[in-house]
Amino acid sequence: MPTYANLPNLPYNSFWDLYHNQLTDRPKRYEKAENRDHSLGWVYLSNDCQSAKAVRTYQTLFVLSDHYTYYTPNTFYRRGSRNQETLRWLNAIVLDVDTKRGVNVGLCLPDLLEQIRSAGLPLPTMVVRTPSGGYHVYFVLDSPRKAFSNAVATYNKLQLAMATAIGADQQAVGAERYFRIPTEKNVIYRSERRVAFEELNDWYWLNHEPEQESARTGVWARRGLLEREAVQALLRGVERGKRDNAAYTLALVYKAEGYDQADAEDELHGWNNRLDSPLPERAIQQKVRSAYKPGAPAGPKADWIYYLTGVPFAHAAKWEAAKPRADRERSHYVEWASDILEFLREQPGQQVTGSQRQLAASFGMSLSTFQEVVCNLVQTEKITLEVSGKGRAARTTLRLVGPKDTTKTTAKIIPFPKQEFTNSYIINVPVSNTFKVLGGWRVGFTLGFLGVALFCLRLYLSVFLCGLLFPALCWRFFFRGFPFFVCTYF
Repeated sequence: MPTYANLPNLPYNSFWDLYHNQLTDRPKRYEKAENRDHSLGWVYLSNDCQSAKAVRTYQTLFVLSDHYTYYTPNTFYRRGSRNQETLRWLNAIVLDVDTKRGVNVGLCLPDLLEQIRSAGLPLPTMVVRTPSGGYHVYFVLDSPRKAFSNAVATYNKLQLAMATAIGADQQAVGAERYFRIPTEKNVIYRSERRVAFEELNDWYWLNHEPEQESARTGVWARRGLLEREAVQALLRGVERGKRDNAAYTLALVYKAEGYDQADAEDELHGWNNRLDSPLPERAIQQKVRSAYKPGAPAGPKADWIYYLTGVPFAHAAKWEAAKPRADRERSHYVEWASDILEFLREQPGQQVTGSQRQLAASFGMSLSTFQEVVCNLVQTEKITLEVSGKGRAARTTLRLVGPKDTTKTTAKIIPFPKQEFTNSYIINVPVSNTFKVLGGWRVGFTLGFLGVALFCLRLYLSVFLCGLLFPALCWRFFFRGFPFFVCTYF
């Protein structure tokens, strides 16, 4: 996946993703009057969010971006007034995730993305790291929205709801606000994802309308799923290879809508009969039983509906409250990571040493889980890892990383794979042998040479012993055949 680390002219590219044809390449004095577009907009630049410089060309914006700190992702139709009444285009919804004043302490990029996904929101387009340790999360619209008064009001409502859902600053709301200029150093995540304004609006109404408790299922039922465009596309049928997953997903839809198991099975049999190549009736019955059995999800996953239909679909997957950790058989990686960090803070010198298996057993984890959790902590620079010795005598030392000097800012690009919205959420997870100690080429060469030497010695001793019984035969082989055999072998 391309990142800002390998894109030429980074500011120009990031600005182009936002503004497209809202800015001209050069000042208007170089262009003919008949070629001017009346949909152009002004971008404001500032260093203190008080005094500002308005620009309307990529050439000027590219030059001045090195001398200013903040800019407006949305554009205005007037150069002397930056307010909601003068907005012309809405290009992106940007959220300010603060880590100051005891909020979101220790929040890393994977945790932030997990919070976004847990809220039912699509993955962001870009994440900018601020010097204070916070994040500016960009949801770039797939097409700019004309900034009519009702669109601006909807924008502010969505921005506030999204900020509340992921723990962002609820005061940093407004389509006219400044945000930090994205650069090669501060952009830590980027994807090709673009979000539709209607998709976010659907997410808002689905997750903020009144909820009713179903007496038949005993879960919080959310009405209106069957009327959604993506679910309607699923009800019209799917191709071969997706029928089983579609049947199970629809069973979860009916379950979330308050249907009992018998009614849901009747509806699915009708849906199955409309398919060009229906599934066996036993398969439909099995899907419904699986959807309604204890422990099954109480509603469908947005990623699965998007995968099966290709139609954008967003909703929060919090159909039921998560079980307490003591009642669960497994813990999340974030919880394991918190256990390790808390344990290291209590140790003398904030470090611990032992074999990997011993350390994994002390935390109650399997070896593979321990290695993945530790590698994630190393990648996010929360701990350091040192391995001394080899084989069974190898000792692993985990050491807590101290607080960084806030006067020194460094940037680290963390590449993420492009999200395809399949049934699982893919994130950077290292392989199980990430920090195993491997032997160098010298060890491998030495072991190979010793093997060959032992083979030749055994062959020579065998010939020598046979020579005592058959001297004439072995005399010929030793002086004629053996040198030829050794030369051929090597």
